[in-house]
Amino acid sequence: MTGSVLHQIKRNLARHPVILAIAVVAFALLATKSESFAYDGPVLRGGLCKFERTLETNGKQTDRLQTSGLLINREATRCVDPTHALRLELAPPPGVCGTKDLRKTDDGYVFEKICSGAAPIKTEIDIKGDSAYTEINEGSIGKMSSKETVTAHRVGDCHPRS
Repeated sequence: MTGSVLHQIKRNLARHPVILAIAVVAFALLATKSESFAYDGPVLRGGLCKFERTLETNGKQTDRLQTSGLLINREATRCVDPTHALRLELAPPPGVCGTKDLRKTDDGYVFEKICSGAAPIKTEIDIKGDSAYTEINEGSIGKMSSKETVTAHRVGDCHPRS
């Protein structure tokens, strides 16, 4: 902003104390917004985690994805930061799927994932201490229902590649 524009804004604010008060409150809210909306969920230990995944379609277990017919990977072990993943799950970055009706439970969270053009997905995350969790995603594609269950538990520390 140029000096004259800034001077004009200051002069107008000084003449209107209500506007000045609103501006101060708005600035204070903006300044503290990131702290007040900071992640306050559980902290899970990062490291080498084993993931086990099951998929059901219309109540029957399957090993294929509905939309592509590709086989799912039932087990995987990899080095992860589950706290970071949980943060992204609960508050995805703009442009990605969003969350709706987020509710904290005794052991985790329940919410809906909303992605553009797709039916909502009900998600339930159950935290089991600082080293394990289960995530259940339920939704549908047309008349076909689906349920994905992922269990994850820490199995050790990550080792640097040689």
